[in-house]
Amino acid sequence: MCAPGRGHSQPSTGEEPRGVGTTGQSTPFDTTLTRELSQRSLESSALLERPIDPERYQLGPNDQLTVMLTLSKPIQYELVVAPDGKLIIPGVGAIDLRNRSLAESEVLIQQAIARVYRDPTAAVSLRRMRQFKVSVIGSVRRTGMVVATPVTRVSEVIDLAGGASTRSSKRDIQIVRNGQIIPVDLVPFYANGDLTANPTVEGGDVVKVGVQDQRNIIIITGGVQRPGEFTWHHGDSVSSLIRYAFGFTVDAVTDSIEVVTVDEVGNIRQRLFLRATPDGQILGDRPLEIGDQVFVRQKKGFHAASRVVVWGEVKYPGYYSIEPHSTRLREIIQRAGGFTEQASLADAVLIRRRLIEQDPEYGRIAQIDPDQRTPEETEYFRVKNREFQRPGILTVDFNKLMNNDESENLFLQHDDSVFVPQTRGFVKVSGKVKNPGNISYVADRTFREYIQLAGGYGWNAEEGEEKVIKGRTGETFLADSQDDYSIESGDAIFVPEKAKGDFWSGFATAITIVAQVATVIAVVVGLLNNKN
Repeated sequence: MCAPGRGHSQPSTGEEPRGVGTTGQSTPFDTTLTRELSQRSLESSALLERPIDPERYQLGPNDQLTVMLTLSKPIQYELVVAPDGKLIIPGVGAIDLRNRSLAESEVLIQQAIARVYRDPTAAVSLRRMRQFKVSVIGSVRRTGMVVATPVTRVSEVIDLAGGASTRSSKRDIQIVRNGQIIPVDLVPFYANGDLTANPTVEGGDVVKVGVQDQRNIIIITGGVQRPGEFTWHHGDSVSSLIRYAFGFTVDAVTDSIEVVTVDEVGNIRQRLFLRATPDGQILGDRPLEIGDQVFVRQKKGFHAASRVVVWGEVKYPGYYSIEPHSTRLREIIQRAGGFTEQASLADAVLIRRRLIEQDPEYGRIAQIDPDQRTPEETEYFRVKNREFQRPGILTVDFNKLMNNDESENLFLQHDDSVFVPQTRGFVKVSGKVKNPGNISYVADRTFREYIQLAGGYGWNAEEGEEKVIKGRTGETFLADSQDDYSIESGDAIFVPEKAKGDFWSGFATAITIVAQVATVIAVVVGLLNNKN
């Protein structure tokens, strides 16, 4: 038994759809899981699905019976059926119970007792079921003998052998019994709980598990619960394949189920369309052949929920439903309860996830050592790195937005993200200053005033070459430029060294700011990915 609180992956059972185009190659062998699977199967091997049916249960060697005989006083015997199938009752004799059901055996026992005693009352019950050996061979984790009972089913016998191997076929199983072969297809049992497809075993049975033939497949895709490839089996039909895929999805279009038959080289021989009734019956149901494909169309945009995420310094962060191209940004902020006192509206961002593009070339160059890049690769990487500093971010002035500027009140789209960070409240001053560090932010201060608050210029400082790194965008420029800008909370000021310069320190500062922006974006996009 598993210890409480421990989580274990569930064993793979049944013919799993392999996914269209998969090869069915073996995966690493999990020996721990195999042992646990066998242990759980052993512990449940003698458990009953339902009460024993006396008319159907066949007695055999080592079955233990309780015989209650009432004469002048009650007498109870605990008796075991002998290996030759006989039951010996003290004072009565031996009774041959071979090939007899429990109900038939009770009658024979009562008749034998009546021949010895006058007007006896006798009752018979099965106290304990016998155990016997069954051989398991073929595509299982551990071939050999397992212990079973008369109520152990084929699927349980396979589990007792450590479970089926990766490429085993649950549709090609045989029970060899007294020279006869009984075919077993477990898929109806796993898909629909059909117990008749999962028979019980008998002593001396040999259970042989076959291997999947990778060409012997039928395919179902589209609006079903578990699309993929299934091993073809004689008797498969369109309706049975849909059942094995656990039925239609709610968005399935059931009036035009396409069935395609192909020849041996994959050319289409026939294409036809079937219709399902509201109760799931397939009108014109037909048998399937090897290679047949079933396509169930799906309704586009069926009940597709459109939502955005609002995170950070709002009163009620979380996910909110929207009407695309109708719900606006200010409305969703209001539904989130508005901003908290710690919100930094200057740093708030609206991220349009659909605008975030993947660039394989950028990813390839990023894996190359900078010294090994060609000049073209270096330039491409530099340009793209600048573009990726603000992926998917739309330009919005949240201060103007909340002051009813409708030009900032953008329409929202599905998967948009609004992130409102906390006010940093400081400006970082680094490089050649006497006391580098964080200086409390005050509106309208110039970069020189922040440098003075950091103790002034240090030795060998390069005055006139100070850099400002904007905390919101990662943009870097000369502090003494003529651009119309103001120092904002979260910005950084870097004072280089006059001679050699402190390039790497400044570069590290800039990278830190850029990383902060990238982290905000990654966190918000990650939240959506986890929910989707």
